[in-house]
Amino acid sequence: MNPLRPTLKIREIPALLRSSPAMFRDLFQRRYHQAPWGTLTGATLGLIYLINPLDLVPDMIPVLGMVDDSLIFGLFLALLSRDVKKYMAWKASKTGSQPKKD
Repeated sequence: MNPLRPTLKIREIPALLRSSPAMFRDLFQRRYHQAPWGTLTGATLGLIYLINPLDLVPDMIPVLGMVDDSLIFGLFLALLSRDVKKYMAWKASKTGSQPKKD
């Protein structure tokens, strides 16, 4: 199983949310040099899409109006998951410990 695959499981979300601030802190303090540009770009574009009143499917349509927003958010979480997994592997290699396997 590839630990860097860009899929996201529901049970991974809490660990993802706990590890993300550390990854961004190490990025801004220039300890971690593999900046997740794709994820940052995706987050920016996703945020613009979510706050933009023009959607592919208008939010006024019940259920379907929320589906496109949910897909955008899910894609962002999958990209973030991939980058946090890379960060955790990097951090484990710096400390000499093995990353946790799910």
